[in-house]
Amino acid sequence: MVPLAVEYPAWVGYMQRTTALPPPVIRDPTQPLVSIVVPSPNQGRFIGETLRSILDQRYPNLEVWVIDGGRTDETLAVLRTFADDERLHIVVGEDKGQADAINCGWARARGAIVAWLNSDDTYYPNAVATQVAALHAHPHAVAAYAGASYTDEQGRVLRMIAARPYHPLALLRLLIPMQPTVFLRREAVGRAGLLDCRLRYALDTAYWMQIARYGPFIATDTILTTYRLHTTSKTVAQFAGFYREWLQIAEESFAALPHLRPARRAVLANIYAAMANLEARRGQPPMALRYAGYAFTLAGWRPRLAKLPLALIDRLFDSNIADRIGSWWGWQARR
Repeated sequence: MVPLAVEYPAWVGYMQRTTALPPPVIRDPTQPLVSIVVPSPNQGRFIGETLRSILDQRYPNLEVWVIDGGRTDETLAVLRTFADDERLHIVVGEDKGQADAINCGWARARGAIVAWLNSDDTYYPNAVATQVAALHAHPHAVAAYAGASYTDEQGRVLRMIAARPYHPLALLRLLIPMQPTVFLRREAVGRAGLLDCRLRYALDTAYWMQIARYGPFIATDTILTTYRLHTTSKTVAQFAGFYREWLQIAEESFAALPHLRPARRAVLANIYAAMANLEARRGQPPMALRYAGYAFTLAGWRPRLAKLPLALIDRLFDSNIADRIGSWWGWQARR
């Protein structure tokens, strides 16, 4: 077993990170090794729960790389409590942002299957085994994804999001996949190359489009992870950055993949519709209506726009109608 950066030329820039690595822990040689990277951006209050959810998995062969860029909160103190687990490896003071942290971890990966789990999310008990089995059952697939539970800051489930069917355009429409649920084949990651360190918000969407050039994704019809929403998470606090990068990634994908270009207006309309719903949630009706207008101008009525009035009602009356209907629709659409 060699580090990914040693095997694949696209990763040569990270090869210096792969010297003198400890041997992986193999408890069942009949099963593949799974390498999981945890980028650690000052999430000390959550990272212990994240690591426990990985290390308590009912799967025998794991290596876990925590890439910590020298954080200033309680992260390092929490990490020390896991020092006795030989599956866990901690690298401090190395990364230059989330994408670079994931690259640093994956460069060291010896596993046949790789993933990353953000330090405020968690796996449910059979997540790793389920996705390994899915990839084994579908050898043509380059990645497996599943459904996830949105949770609040305290870990209480807010709603469950089903894994909808795969299509490359669904990646750009932001319909799939839920990032924490994704497990990828080593070969696909090796060939696709690095995550784009210029991206801060939608780096996962960009990478799914890189990976999709090498094969399809497979959906697992179950809920496998949590996705935590809290006041300091980028998903909650920094919408505008996502908007710019979603649109940028879509335009770059259509420029690079001519066979997808006929769907350009419809995809951009879906992105603007998503932006409209997010602005409605934030209590910004003028911006919500502006983005809805862009969506309608590009491609007419979008089903996603049906959530807009519901999101405004939720904001006004502190209800949860849009989420409940959205979750119900997601479970119907997966069929």
